[in-house]
Amino acid sequence: MIRRLSIRSKLTLLLLLSGLTGALTVGAISFVNADRALRNATWDQLVAMRETKKDCLLRLFDEQLDAFQLFSGDAQLVPALAAFRSGFDAKGPELTTDDEKRLVEYYQTEFLPELPPDTTNRALDDYLPTTRGGARLQVDYLVDNPHPAGERAKLESRASSMFATAGVDPYDAAHRNYHAWLNRAMTALRLYDVFLIDAVTADIVYTDQKEPDFGTNLENGPYRTTALADAFRRARDGKLGDHGIVVTDFERYPASLGAPAAFLAAPITRDGRIVGVLAGQLSIDAINDAINSGGRWQAEGLGDTGEVYLVGPDRTARSDSRLLLEDRDGYLASLRSSGATAEAINAVEHFGHSVLNQSFNTDTVTGALQGIEGTATGPDYRGVEVMTASAPIDVAGLNWAVIAEKDVSEALGPLFDLRRQILLAAAALTVILTAFALWAARVFLDPIARLEAGVQRLQEGALDVEVDASGSDEFAALGHAFNDMVAEIASRNRTIELKTADYENLLRNVLPEVVADRVRAGELLVADTFDNVSILYASISGLSELMDGLSATDTLRLLNELIDGFDDAAERHGVEKIKTVGDAYLAACGLSTPRLDHRQRVRTFADDMVGVLNRFNEAKGMHLSLRIGLAAGEVDAGIVGRRRFVYEILGDCVVEARELAYSGERTGIHLSAAFAAALTPATGGITSATGTTGDTTEAV
Repeated sequence: MIRRLSIRSKLTLLLLLSGLTGALTVGAISFVNADRALRNATWDQLVAMRETKKDCLLRLFDEQLDAFQLFSGDAQLVPALAAFRSGFDAKGPELTTDDEKRLVEYYQTEFLPELPPDTTNRALDDYLPTTRGGARLQVDYLVDNPHPAGERAKLESRASSMFATAGVDPYDAAHRNYHAWLNRAMTALRLYDVFLIDAVTADIVYTDQKEPDFGTNLENGPYRTTALADAFRRARDGKLGDHGIVVTDFERYPASLGAPAAFLAAPITRDGRIVGVLAGQLSIDAINDAINSGGRWQAEGLGDTGEVYLVGPDRTARSDSRLLLEDRDGYLASLRSSGATAEAINAVEHFGHSVLNQSFNTDTVTGALQGIEGTATGPDYRGVEVMTASAPIDVAGLNWAVIAEKDVSEALGPLFDLRRQILLAAAALTVILTAFALWAARVFLDPIARLEAGVQRLQEGALDVEVDASGSDEFAALGHAFNDMVAEIASRNRTIELKTADYENLLRNVLPEVVADRVRAGELLVADTFDNVSILYASISGLSELMDGLSATDTLRLLNELIDGFDDAAERHGVEKIKTVGDAYLAACGLSTPRLDHRQRVRTFADDMVGVLNRFNEAKGMHLSLRIGLAAGEVDAGIVGRRRFVYEILGDCVVEARELAYSGERTGIHLSAAFAAALTPATGGITSATGTTGDTTEAV
């Protein structure tokens, strides 16, 4: 392409490229340094935020566990448990028909319809309490509670105005005595609910929130397989964790209508004997406050898109997403666009929480759950490119991951502004440099134009050409050189005419037939451009070992025998050998004779060369090997040199084939990506592709 440009265009282009190259180099260096600095600053910020939130969460749990352990040892818990136990046992006769009807109606109209849509078990009998006392308590504190679900803890006494003493209703008396105290303790511990469970019977004799688990039995009741039942058994059996507390991870809890729930549990002892278990249901809001700092993301430097969240070992959330808290509809839309399941999206809509409902399948989450701490850039759970700092976190024996991230579009926003400014400056500089280059080209045009006119006359056959060579600059020297060249050409033409006959046989041996005919016809400069030619460049490895211990005659004899085999194969496949230089063998197809199947011919010829070499090695006991590069494209072909000329082909595809032959990591046939893509399926044989260059490689 460049060869076809005029001198004016080349000079203009040279000046333009020189100026732009310098400007763009400075801009590129500035951009790269800014990119590195901004990324490092963002990662430092995210790592700091990750560690801060990690410390906040660990501090929250440490304080909560210490306080819960202290609370479990409170002396009032033993009489409170006894009072509730006594009231539970004294809850009177079996339910009346009306009470039983109202209890069943509560479950059918208020409880079962509110279970998550994906709940498979909706059988009424599987949720009703199994004891008389439990059923009585649920009628008194759930069915007859004047406060709605979520506010039932406001009922301190069912009939405080009617009964002044505890003798009429022992459970109500116990509730009046201890409920307010237990509610204050629950609030101070930042728990969602608190439970008192009898260690002997496994009855839940008290809960603050009065959900449907109140009054049920954790050994044979409807919630015997839940995390609460597991925490109770472990605490009752003394299988305690850090701080002497049992901690369970989040699971869906049917009594909370399938909402995510995690539990703490500690034994209540009297005289060294476990008489009950104190349990607490963790508050998701408390965890969110520790991670999200009350929604003050921007104040903490996370901008518009940064967030910190927790992920559990099941790869689901343990805290709510910032996007859910700020823009519920946008969050749900992002889940849909990222391919989240309808079940997960419905669960988020139903519970209003990401916890257990949002899955994470990113590499950063995987690494953190495997104990790897690090930073990375990649897609997040929405499929948006983010910068991430991740780390594992051990929360009371629970293996979680803490992730801090920010959208790349925001984190690198200043960098994108800088890139836009650089491009605008480059555009302005291009206009200025173009004007200057055009002016400079005109200054140099006149002497070049005179030389061009002389060259044109010389091309027309005039040998009496003489250009104006006045002046003392380089163009004058070039004019003198041109005049001398014309004289030299005239002299050499006469000599060539005398020696043409002597060169005829030599030409046939050195040049392709078509080129030799053109040279014999009088062409002084044989040069052609061929649009669609396949090139084979082969490098023979092991020649140095071949020469060791052999005379020059024996070495050349063996080498000639091998090259003759290659030449025979080339002739069979219609491939033209160009030259052999040392350990290199260059051939082309589609040069002298255009061929539609030039790639297939060269490809087959390459296989034949491998076969020739293998037979040669087997016959001679040698260990030579081949690295062959195949490429196709436009080439310039012609005679190079005057005294000892050679027929040379030049072009990007020649360079590409040579590089493939010399840069292959192993012996074999190496195809450029374009060459391999253009081959018809019938050629076959492609076995692998390198990951760095995109070239296709075949083993020998």
